Amino acid sequence: MIFEPSELLPRYIKSTHDIYKNSSILKLLPCTNFTIRYLAHIVLTDVEARKRFRRVECLKGLRAIVRNCKGPPQLKPEIIRLLFGIYKKLIFEVPENGQWAASVLIKDQLLTDEEIQWLIENCKQSMHLLNRLLLYPERHPAIMIWAEKAYKAREFPDREGEIIALIIQDDIPLYVNQSDINLILKAISRARVPDVTKEALLKKYSNHENYDTLLDIALRLKMPSLIRYMIAEV
Repeated sequence: MIFEPSELLPRYIKSTHDIYKNSSILKLLPCTNFTIRYLAHIVLTDVEARKRFRRVECLKGLRAIVRNCKGPPQLKPEIIRLLFGIYKKLIFEVPENGQWAASVLIKDQLLTDEEIQWLIENCKQSMHLLNRLLLYPERHPAIMIWAEKAYKAREFPDREGEIIALIIQDDIPLYVNQSDINLILKAISRARVPDVTKEALLKKYSNHENYDTLLDIALRLKMPSLIRYMIAEV
């Protein structure tokens, strides 16, 4: 089954019970569009039919296959729709370990405007939804608007740096409190901006007092030019 999933999956896996029963083998499957589509369709069908099955175990099985990719899974849009359908239906229905598994299914995936809007409307109900917004893989206008409103209302004070990162474009917006420079530098390091912009902003807002933070950022982002800049400034 591991080597020929397109032939063997339809023969041996026909229900969520089969997924659970064969979970140890299924977790070894390669992360392909066929494999994810086939298994996700079975799971979503039973979820929508409100059938009783081992939901957490099935979510963990799908998560394991998604994690078998070396990088972010390159899934077709229609498969992402299946995974988001599972996520949307189960994220508030399963216990915490199931919620973590469900979140991996859509991590680093590009969502539709409607799916992003659903996350925005419901993010206060779960940190898992909030994480998907804060860690969305690319700049999205709806997320930027949401982040600005969330920052000004101080809705998530413990995630302030990540929220600031979403609203940085060419510079730090004037309404952002810059009293904590270390927080600002970390936000810049996470911003969805070109490296040249990121480096220029890091230089602009840093000073000798926070070079430790800047060094950590330079090493993490693999920016030797930042290290040379600090040496020259000392």
